[in-house]
Amino acid sequence: MWQRYYASIFNPARLKVAMMVKEMPRRYWKNLPEARLIPELIAGAQAREAVMVAQGGGVFPEKPPSTFEEIAEGISTCRRCPIGCNGTRAVPGEGPEQAQLLIVGEQLGDQEEQEGRPFVGPAGQLLDEHLNQAGFDRSLIRVTNAVKHFKFEQRGKRRIHQNPTAGEIDHCRWWLDAERRLVKPVIILALGASAGRAILGRTPSIGRECGRAIALPENSRLWLTVHPSYLLRVDIAVRHREEKRFQTDLCALKISLDALTHSPKAHCDRLRPSASVGRQS
Repeated sequence: MWQRYYASIFNPARLKVAMMVKEMPRRYWKNLPEARLIPELIAGAQAREAVMVAQGGGVFPEKPPSTFEEIAEGISTCRRCPIGCNGTRAVPGEGPEQAQLLIVGEQLGDQEEQEGRPFVGPAGQLLDEHLNQAGFDRSLIRVTNAVKHFKFEQRGKRRIHQNPTAGEIDHCRWWLDAERRLVKPVIILALGASAGRAILGRTPSIGRECGRAIALPENSRLWLTVHPSYLLRVDIAVRHREEKRFQTDLCALKISLDALTHSPKAHCDRLRPSASVGRQS
C-alpha cells in the first residue's frame, strides 16, 4: 500500500535526481521500501510528464475568457506547461478592471504564491515605493504577471525562484492576452525581458528598448524597464545607479500617460527622460 501511495505522489515534473540523492544518499536506499520503485519512476519521468501536460490540455479553448473570474478559474486549472504541474496555486492579476496602466511582471514569487496576490513581496514593495515617488496612485494601477504559477527549486525548506523558459512564457501568454483585452490599458509597463516577451512575442533588449513607447496593435503602448527584483540583487553601488535609472523610466512613463489621458502633469516633469543607457534585463 505504501509503495502504491509513493508511486502515485511521485511528480515527474519536479524530478531532480541530484537533489534526491543529496537529501537521501543511495547507501540508505536499502532501508526504504519504496527505493525499489525509484529507478523505474526516474526512467519514465519524461514520458509521464508529457502525459500530464497533454491531459491538462495542450489546446486552449476556442473561446477566450470574457471575464476576470473566468481567467482566474482557468489559470487555477491550467496544466499546459510544467510550471502548472508543480503543485503551486495560480495567482491572477489585481487592481481596477479598466485601468489606464497595466504593469506586467515576470512571475509571482514565494510570498506572492503563499498570499495569493501579485507584487506583495520585497520586489513589489520596492515597486510601490518608486511608483509613489513618480506620482502614481497605486490604487488606480492593475498589476499582473506574465507567468501565473511560481517556478522554483527546493533547497531545504526554502523555495528558490527559477526563471521561466521562453516556451513557458509563451504558453501563459494566452491568459495575459485575454487579460489585456479586458483591461484595455492606455499603457502597459513590462518589468524585465520575460514580461516584454509575453507582450511582444519576442525577447526584447531592455538596455536598447527602455525609456520609449512601443506601439501595440490594440492601440495601447508598451514601455520596458528592469524588474525591481534586479535592483535587489545587485550590490549597493550598482543599485544606487540603477534605481535612479528605474525612477527616470517611471517618471518618463508618468509624463507620457498624463499626456495621453489629458491629466495634469505630476512632479516628474522635472525628470525628463535622457538617452537610454545599457543595463541588465
